[in-house]
Amino acid sequence: MRYKKIEEWVPSDNLILEDNALITAKSDYNTLVVAGPGAGKTELLAQRASFLLETNECIYPKRILAISFKRDAAYNLKNRVEKRCVEKLSKRFDSLTFDAFSKLILDQFYRGLPVGYKVHYPYDVILNENEILEIYKAIDINFHSTHIKNELLDFHYEILPIENSSEANKIRLKAWKQLLEKKSSILSFKMIMRLSQLIINSNSKLKTYLQETYSHIFLDEFQDTTFLQFEFLNSCFKGSQTVFTAVGDDKQRIMLWAGAKPDIFEAYNKEYNAKNLFLEMNFRSAPRLVELQNHLISKLLNKTDLVKASTKWDKNKGAAYVWIYESQQKETEHLFKVVKSWIENDALKPRDICVLVKQQLGVYAGEIIEYFNHNGIKARDENQLQDLLSDDLIVFILNTLSLLSDLKSLNEKTQALNFLINTSSVYEDIEIVKLENKFNKFTQQLSKKNLEPKELVSEIIDFVTIDRIKANFPNYRNPKFLKDMLNQLTESLEKYKEESENIYEAVQKLLGKDSVPIMTIHKSKGLEYNSIIFVGLEDGAFWSFEQQPDEDKCAFFVALSRAKERVVFTFSKTRADKYGRVKNQGIDKIKVIFEELKNSKIVEFKQIKDEV
Repeated sequence: MRYKKIEEWVPSDNLILEDNALITAKSDYNTLVVAGPGAGKTELLAQRASFLLETNECIYPKRILAISFKRDAAYNLKNRVEKRCVEKLSKRFDSLTFDAFSKLILDQFYRGLPVGYKVHYPYDVILNENEILEIYKAIDINFHSTHIKNELLDFHYEILPIENSSEANKIRLKAWKQLLEKKSSILSFKMIMRLSQLIINSNSKLKTYLQETYSHIFLDEFQDTTFLQFEFLNSCFKGSQTVFTAVGDDKQRIMLWAGAKPDIFEAYNKEYNAKNLFLEMNFRSAPRLVELQNHLISKLLNKTDLVKASTKWDKNKGAAYVWIYESQQKETEHLFKVVKSWIENDALKPRDICVLVKQQLGVYAGEIIEYFNHNGIKARDENQLQDLLSDDLIVFILNTLSLLSDLKSLNEKTQALNFLINTSSVYEDIEIVKLENKFNKFTQQLSKKNLEPKELVSEIIDFVTIDRIKANFPNYRNPKFLKDMLNQLTESLEKYKEESENIYEAVQKLLGKDSVPIMTIHKSKGLEYNSIIFVGLEDGAFWSFEQQPDEDKCAFFVALSRAKERVVFTFSKTRADKYGRVKNQGIDKIKVIFEELKNSKIVEFKQIKDEV
């Protein structure tokens, strides 16, 4: 195919990028891009991929690897690149999470593990690390009892191989041996990453192969990179000719509790000699909300990287409130009336509104979910379904199911066909037409069958074929993982089908198209909504504020910056804890947040009376 000359290339859709974004897109050196909320970092990375592929700066057959923290972010970026580039080019763009990338290496090259670290494949992936702790307890109860949980897990996840030089390391070696030598090895994702790192460090040819495969690496949400992830990354690519583009924002650093490396920007600059660039635009939020964000960036976060609102907005747009309630019940009832009014009078859809909590979703939003659903507004906890609904295979199945009720649905059909084209490796027009005809015939026949969700999913899987799925999605080479994902999907579909007239309606309910999403701040990263309601701006929710003020201030900033036009923070004078005990709430610990909200002169404080 004909590639574009560098000077000929322009951003896809003739999009106008700000200066530093365009510099980043065309760069041939390592960069660290500081991009705040609404800066368009996903679009920036998609345009950079477009530039590299369309100009052949990513020289064929080399590939681009994009690493994101969340599966939905990885999926969205992949989807964006597919829209920007023709299929033949976008096939050379891999968008994965850190966990998925390390799992891909282990699944493909586990036979290269040294003696003593062999994995019994297929292995079981555990999400609950208590199983690891129990093994340490069984090996040496005294050693177990003298270490707190996080200390013991950090010790377990230290670099491999294990030096058999101390009593502690002998215990660690026994624990790894027990987990590895079960009939199906039991591994956590962090263990998978350490094993993948061991494979890379033990096989110079494999390391060279990896570096020759990927000429460019994108790193999204870079501020949340952990010690382990950075070490793994260095093992794979340090010292190579691979060009890195890291995008992050230290104002949104809210994962220190999960092991994020506090000095990751400094360490990256030192290791990779990166050029630092700053994106100054916020395309998401209305001007008054951007003004509020800038006030908090300066006064609360003590940062200087202030941003500008897009000129698409009326300069007076944007509203922020703090609503104070006498009780949790009054809060729930009033919020229901407000959301109902927004839907009826402001032409908002339920999906345009998001309720956020800092933590303990059941405590802070359980009543809201129950009250909203009972009174006619659907609302649900998004935390449990977020990963499922961002999986490529699951999205394809749902798009195909949607077509059974509307065979002419263009958006779902286009996405489903793109999936099939990518998994079938067809590029010629005649082959694509044949594939489309085959898919049309399949959906027509399937729409005439009266099948239960489990049977429908099974037929769709048979159409794609297990072999093709495994070839294109290495994480599905583990049969248990594939089975678990499909079981979760069919169980969810069966639940929603009971309250739906057809499978299309069940799919829409599963996707939450008519529900108000409710989630924690951590799950909201990278998302945006017209209106945000943050429930519980109280000491009780920010109980760790005195121990980690910077991280909690960043969490507050993340919540605020999800909003396009409107943000509400609620405070209830009393609130039940997880045991149902009603307790008085205060703001002594987080007084500085309230003070700066008032000092901004943008936020309207209002005491909500009983009669409202």
